[in-house]
Amino acid sequence: ADPYAKAAVVNGERSVVLADKDAGNAGKRMPKFTNPSDATIAEMDVRDFSINPNSGISDAHRGKYLGVIEEGTKTKDKQNVSGLDYLKSLGITHVQIMPMYDFGSVNETGDLSYGKQGAQNWGYDPENYNVPEGSYSTDPANPTARVKEAKQMIAGLHNAGLRVIMDVVYNHVYDVQKHSFNKTVPGYYFRYKDGALNGNSGCGNDTASERQMMRKYIVDSVKYWATHYNLDGFRFDLMGLIDLRTMQ
Repeated sequence: ADPYAKAAVVNGERSVVLADKDAGNAGKRMPKFTNPSDATIAEMDVRDFSINPNSGISDAHRGKYLGVIEEGTKTKDKQNVSGLDYLKSLGITHVQIMPMYDFGSVNETGDLSYGKQGAQNWGYDPENYNVPEGSYSTDPANPTARVKEAKQMIAGLHNAGLRVIMDVVYNHVYDVQKHSFNKTVPGYYFRYKDGALNGNSGCGNDTASERQMMRKYIVDSVKYWATHYNLDGFRFDLMGLIDLRTMQ
């Protein structure tokens, strides 16, 4: 896959060129949040938020982007509000979404139903940084669906008055040997010590943000999500592993 890919086939194995007219839109941008100390942030995982059968979310949307913004739902046991109504009831200003780019450990063509082994991961295993995760889409095999539905989710949260922060993990990748970085320029995008990959991330590999093209990639990626998905902020995983100049 192309490291700059914006869409991909199932499991991110091939890049897809997607015309802007087919990519949907993320609605209107929220006004700038002027006082950070007033922020009240709730962290959530897209799948975990609605996958439980008790959630009251429709079967087609449970564990998906669209399940986050389903309205008028209640839990089946105690009839508590769920879905978007639940988020609105919290009195929060921001939703911080755990990694929603394409990650490597979940088979998007597998059984993704509640409780199934291997169907869930929080996404800290990056595959394609600029492509939404397919297992959260209602149709993982359709490269367009994941893009449109991720944008629909963000637009729905914005319409509810909630700003959206994306959790990003630029400090390591899922599989160095298979990753597009290493296929593009072997060794360049990662840190090595005494001929071996650095593993300060705890994941067996650290990206080299201090190198010009890795730095550019991180900045370009953040700009892309902010511009095309109207995201309101980013939470950087293990930010201490990213050099200061890149973060500035």
